[in-house]
Amino acid sequence: MEELTWQDIKARLVETKTVIIPFGSTEEHGPHLPLSTDTKIAYELAARVAERVRVLVAPPICYGVCRRTGSFPGTISISFETLRLLVRDLVESLYSQGFRNIIFLPGHLGDAQIVGMELSAQEAIKKHSDLNLSIIRLPKIIENFPQGLVDEPLGHAGEVETSIMLAISPSQVAMERAVSEKPNFPPHTVVRDSRVYMESGVMGDATKAKPDKGKAILELLVEEISKVIRQLNA
Repeated sequence: MEELTWQDIKARLVETKTVIIPFGSTEEHGPHLPLSTDTKIAYELAARVAERVRVLVAPPICYGVCRRTGSFPGTISISFETLRLLVRDLVESLYSQGFRNIIFLPGHLGDAQIVGMELSAQEAIKKHSDLNLSIIRLPKIIENFPQGLVDEPLGHAGEVETSIMLAISPSQVAMERAVSEKPNFPPHTVVRDSRVYMESGVMGDATKAKPDKGKAILELLVEEISKVIRQLNA
């Protein structure tokens, strides 16, 4: 959308009332991936989906609620309340222009991030009876991947994210620095400083990442997200 004029948007609204909002973060992703990893992945997925189905892609949100990684240099976190109000305002603005199907596509998957989106989404659909909202849960899609495609679930800066980045932006991946780390956070405890329990910022095994694996992951994710949008458009 950011590359179009208002007249372009007006014309597109005749064709579709559907828009994707990619939600990323500015957050540490280990010693081998850039801070923009979540944003790049969410935006790339949205752009690829837009090549298959009738949908517009809003500019990505580059900040999120980053609790567990907040003690690492470079991570810029917003509050839960800021996220919730931001989502509310974005939905109201898009709705006022004529959009009726809004898809949240989070690349950053912290619990607080998803809960904030869910709360704002519930408020919005109660307010507007003709509004449809979807929150894409990437881990749920990955759970149904063909056996053997990935060795571990979607972690943080691990096999899945690193493979995707190798497929979409290999020059920004320093595989020689990739590590495997699976922090053992104490159950039931609210952790004050996560760096007490992890060293690299990786939560998974980044050394297993491969560009071909990333391409296959992207294809499966795009197809599943496209199915959701086709349902909304129908």
